Amino acid sequence: MLTVVQLNGPMWAVGGQTVEVPASAAPRRFILDLLEADSTHLGERQVDVRPTGQPAFTLTLGADGSVTTTTLTDPRILQWLRPARSRSAAPVSDEQAIEAGWTLHGLHHGSGATTWAELLGGTEITIPAASNGRLLLVARTTLRGVEEAKQLTYRAGTVLMVADAPGNVPPDVRRGIRVLSGAAPIIRVPWIPALRGTLSVPQHPAVAKAAAKIAAAVRGSWKEST
Repeated sequence: MLTVVQLNGPMWAVGGQTVEVPASAAPRRFILDLLEADSTHLGERQVDVRPTGQPAFTLTLGADGSVTTTTLTDPRILQWLRPARSRSAAPVSDEQAIEAGWTLHGLHHGSGATTWAELLGGTEITIPAASNGRLLLVARTTLRGVEEAKQLTYRAGTVLMVADAPGNVPPDVRRGIRVLSGAAPIIRVPWIPALRGTLSVPQHPAVAKAAAKIAAAVRGSWKEST
């Protein structure tokens, strides 16, 4: 098993080699990219990750670029996960290289795209044309969210309709979502009280559970469309 240890701030030990994560990079992405670029290892690998001051956890790196785990109750771990890379997708950019995988685009202000990009370990982009792969479009369950989603269903791998409030959505919004479902896969994201009024994604069991369910639903919708 390969061991990845956070030594001090941006300094990590990856398989016994000390590396410094650039200030502009997310540690999980930098380290995972480093491991994937290591051509001396082929096939599936187990990685023991030990962040400073936090419990260790184990990841499984697949030969297809996927990162999975058997532990789905901690949002810290969920942020390291990512789906298998598409072999047919060409590199994309948004003024700089964007990692292939789940790419999210918020359809309007307050859509929740930033939060769900972090929870799903994806990349948020502001310009849909910056990606030539499938997009995860993110909108709230409002009339505006429905109308904005209609404009980009042709680019959608999946549309995440994030609940804007607890309870049932208004009938006109529900009808709009039904119409959208005929053009692109729709995943309804429930109201999660633990996410309300937070500046960052909290480490909360309800959040981790919801993120795991949404990730599984996205994988399922994309598998059905291939």
